[in-house]
Amino acid sequence: MQRLAIRDRASLYAQAQQVLPGGVCASARANVALGHPFHVSRGDGAGLFDLQGRRYVDMCTSHGASLLGHNHPAIKAAVQTALDLGILCACETEHQVLLAQRITELVPCAEMARFAGSGTETVMHGLRLARCATGRNRFIKFEGHFHGYADALNFSVMPPLDQAGPAHRPRAYAESAGMPPRAGDDVIVVPFNDVPALEAAFAEHGHTVAALLMEPVNYDQGCIMPMPGFAQRCRALCDEHGALLFFDEVLTAFRVAPGGAQEYLCVTPDLCVLGKAFGAGMPISALVGRRAVMQHLKPLGGSQMSGTYLAHLTGVLAAHAALDVYASANFYGRLSGLCDPFYREFQALITRSGVAVRLQALGPRFGLYFGVGSEVTNYRQAALKNHQAENIFIRSCFEHGAYFQPSAHHGFSAAHTPGDLDLVLAAIERGLAAVRAQLGCL
Repeated sequence: MQRLAIRDRASLYAQAQQVLPGGVCASARANVALGHPFHVSRGDGAGLFDLQGRRYVDMCTSHGASLLGHNHPAIKAAVQTALDLGILCACETEHQVLLAQRITELVPCAEMARFAGSGTETVMHGLRLARCATGRNRFIKFEGHFHGYADALNFSVMPPLDQAGPAHRPRAYAESAGMPPRAGDDVIVVPFNDVPALEAAFAEHGHTVAALLMEPVNYDQGCIMPMPGFAQRCRALCDEHGALLFFDEVLTAFRVAPGGAQEYLCVTPDLCVLGKAFGAGMPISALVGRRAVMQHLKPLGGSQMSGTYLAHLTGVLAAHAALDVYASANFYGRLSGLCDPFYREFQALITRSGVAVRLQALGPRFGLYFGVGSEVTNYRQAALKNHQAENIFIRSCFEHGAYFQPSAHHGFSAAHTPGDLDLVLAAIERGLAAVRAQLGCL
């Protein structure tokens, strides 16, 4: 394999900018907090290593995908098995059947499953399936919830507040240039955790709505929980109006419970998408749901979902291995044992620092809202956070050996040790001090 004879970050970044737009392969990797991408040489366990071999405790964990950390032996062995079988593409094997059977036993809504690669493509297929199954075109989404980059879905994730419309009736804000001007005509945007606004949307548009699409826990705005009874009301309104309840569990799947957020919240949707931790770092996602809905997929029904790389064995066998680990004795108990003392000490550091920052967490994933002092329950509150303070905090943590990606949510893996998290807490203390030194208490 050809290698670049470059070992310093600045030179590598300069060369990358000549051949990669912005010097990165994904927009988020530009890392506005550091002013440059974090170029990694390798990963192992809870650690990422820079070009000089310095180890950083990873608090991004592949945006939540690497719930088992990096270089996990079971995942490596599964991928090697897939390679030994011949790098099979576009083939059906027993392994996909067995994985689908396992999912139907774990996930409450799953009576049938079909596998794909990324969350974006799987939610896209799920929305089309919902339209086919109901004969309707429109869908309701919540402001601040992220469902991938497809033109039909990439609306009102982080809209500028002066372009977001009224708080009780948000407008569909296109998150990317180049989207068709009328792509948002079928999108109805509603504030999260606002029952009257949701009821009004259904009263006005319910007869045209194919699905209510939602993150059951809004990790893509940090960590915003549904208020008590809200998810249940979503279920009831869908039933009343003949719409499908569609959970985007790309981030919550296998993180908050073996059956995802639907198990945790005791609310069963009609459809859901599983992703990220499902493959423990390998690219695989799943569209699962009630048999009556899933049977609208070709070749049984009329909704198309196909592709050469769907259910590639490297991802399928990695998912099998990940599920084995998640099912091991006290996996979630051990993970909770990391969460509780970490968040307790993190909150104590915030209190001692005097910096106004809100910490909200569920399981090994959390959000930080600098400059916000009260509970965040919707996007408009999350949008008020101080990004300058966040970037100062992330830069300081990086300088002290803890890597945070400048995104809404952060977290750790089952590979993190108490010692790793102690190092992170020490970096957090320095980061909060840096914020106070430069910006005061906010």
